[in-house]
Amino acid sequence: MKQDDAAFADAWREHRRYVLDVAYRMLGSISDAEDVVQETFARLLKQDADQIQDVRGWLVVVATRLCLDQLRSARSRRESYVGPWLPEPVIEGETDDPADRITLDDSVRMALLVVLERLTPAERATFVLRDVFGFSFDDVAKIVGRSVEACRQLASRARRRIEDETGPARFDVDPNELGRIADRFIAA
Repeated sequence: MKQDDAAFADAWREHRRYVLDVAYRMLGSISDAEDVVQETFARLLKQDADQIQDVRGWLVVVATRLCLDQLRSARSRRESYVGPWLPEPVIEGETDDPADRITLDDSVRMALLVVLERLTPAERATFVLRDVFGFSFDDVAKIVGRSVEACRQLASRARRRIEDETGPARFDVDPNELGRIADRFIAA
């Protein structure tokens, strides 16, 4: 976005929180997620604005790939970590964004991140993008650089591993229906 500082400022204001949410859910560390967001937006600054049609999509692709790189290296760094690794909790501040008010209880969020830590980086990225953020398998495949079928298998394997860790879900929840319910709740 070399030539338009206003467009960059708009992108930062509109998409920073979303990109931070994606990165945090993949990495389990708010400080690492913030680093990824900074690097993602630094790369956006270097891009020609005319070449990016969907800024949010571009940001998610870049952030996801940075997260995958970090997860691969983080796994090797934690091999020598003493004691059980636990993700950092997010310290939530005041916000005007209604979407930020609909959050999981801290203990549930922490438990999910501990379970996600047991997934491979590719499984984790696929699961987070598909099941948490509702991306289509076509979009997930483009983001993680795998085929659609491979992403379906990664997501299925991730769900199985999560179920093995946590037990079967009590209810079947369609992510699209859950999104519609959340939208209606926010609008109310």
